[in-house]
Amino acid sequence: MKKMVGFDQKVQLHQLDYMARELPRTDPKELYEKMDDYLARDIGGQKARRNTRTIIFKIWCHVPEAHQPIQQRAIQLFPSLPPAERLLLHWGLTILAYPFVKDFVQEMGYLFRMQDEVSSEQIGRRMKSLYGDRRRVEVATGAVLMSLRSWGVIHAHKQHRHTVAKMIQITSLELKQWLTEVLLRATQSTAMTIEKIHDHPLFFPFEFTISIDELKNDQFSITRQGGGMVMVGLKSRRKKQNASHQEQASVNSCSL
Repeated sequence: MKKMVGFDQKVQLHQLDYMARELPRTDPKELYEKMDDYLARDIGGQKARRNTRTIIFKIWCHVPEAHQPIQQRAIQLFPSLPPAERLLLHWGLTILAYPFVKDFVQEMGYLFRMQDEVSSEQIGRRMKSLYGDRRRVEVATGAVLMSLRSWGVIHAHKQHRHTVAKMIQITSLELKQWLTEVLLRATQSTAMTIEKIHDHPLFFPFEFTISIDELKNDQFSITRQGGGMVMVGLKSRRKKQNASHQEQASVNSCSL
């Protein structure tokens, strides 16, 4: 069975920012029309505009139940963060919404560990090995590359080669905790060492440190193993989900 791709349009950062701002304050029935009008500034074709809108709604609005607490906190955090740190919210929600993008940035992160430049051809081969040698994969690869360039995450050079732009410093404690949960859920990991959290290829453009003490709350479980190894996992959400049911309902209503 072929793996789903889905991400087939360039998405710009200001378009995602617009959705993040409008989502908590706009009636769901108006949000589609407002987003379409906003996208018309950049995208003339109706089909391309509709496809881009679908991608953005899947990232910020049409979120599976398991990821809705993550979405809730992203909506709450967004207004108080500087633009550089807001990018992390878009990044995290995008890799949760689109496994293709998650695999893409993880493969790119692995490549940047070994070399300073990554070519379009090189990452294209990696993605075809995961998703098959088909036109849809080529289109999605190009769309993700264009999106990452427009987000200022990578720089394009001659011969279709790319380098990492300036590393983005993450300082907000709440955002670092949010990132940790996204990482554990995106990788479907029951637990991960703190060292791996700091240096995971999924978040290759971001730089941050978080201590075990900063993860000691009702969200994370800390397990100490032999040799001084400390594992970070997630606690069950059942009680918290029941307690926050009413709060989630307002955002979930964007699924029309």
